[in-house]
Amino acid sequence: RGGGVLCGETGHLKLVPAPAGTGLVLRSPRKSDGEIEISPYRVVNTLNAVTLSNGTWNVSTVEHLLAALATAGITDLYIELDASEMPIMDGSSQAFYEAVQSAGVAVLNESIEPIRLQNAVWIVEGDKYLVALPHDGLRVSYHIDYQHPLLAGKSLTIDLDADVLANEILPARTFGFLRDVDHLKAKGLIKGASLDNAVVLTDDSYLNEELRFPEECIRHKVLDLIGDMYLLGRPIHAHFIASHAGHGLDVALARRILTQVSLDELADRRADSEPVAAAAAH
Repeated sequence: RGGGVLCGETGHLKLVPAPAGTGLVLRSPRKSDGEIEISPYRVVNTLNAVTLSNGTWNVSTVEHLLAALATAGITDLYIELDASEMPIMDGSSQAFYEAVQSAGVAVLNESIEPIRLQNAVWIVEGDKYLVALPHDGLRVSYHIDYQHPLLAGKSLTIDLDADVLANEILPARTFGFLRDVDHLKAKGLIKGASLDNAVVLTDDSYLNEELRFPEECIRHKVLDLIGDMYLLGRPIHAHFIASHAGHGLDVALARRILTQVSLDELADRRADSEPVAAAAAH
């Protein structure tokens, strides 16, 4: 149970085991809301957070939970929520991950292979870009350059596995700038934001008494990327290189990766079928 950072609405979240092959599915106790499959094609908004929709029910700020599920390797799950926004908790993914670990993870009799890229996939928008390169494992190279003395020209490259994600990425909290507060509130946003669930930057420092990591903000950008990529619903092996990226580029790249993977699989099937076709033509 917790409030949403954008709308301030209190919601109850329950994670329910699902049969193999179900995938990740959002469910509401209100039958009229229906269900939303976790997919980059269900994303309708990437401003400030990722919002999924089935045309009737919208759910925002899903990326923190998805980062926790990615770390725990959860691929089949019913995500029951009675609100329009995920609880923000402490602004990180740590509480979600700890809850999953406490409940336990069941191993299903069905293996799921990670997505393995055959070619580079990228999205470029002006001075912003996000690239995914074929890689054996998961690596992220992230660059940010905010107009702030503590976040100008900062970079982080990190190899990620479940332990590194759990200890060095998931605890990193979301962040924002004090100068943007009035503007966001005027738009009806950040109704649930506080120093208890966000790192807040003044013109030259932080309002928070202490950080969890010296580079907590850029680590949270990595967290968001991992969560956004888990819209794919399965692990991915790649080296992600990001500069000035965010939810919009993340989702666009996830969609492009799905297209690329489909093309690769189609090519593989054609390659497999060619000898049979040649023999038949003989």
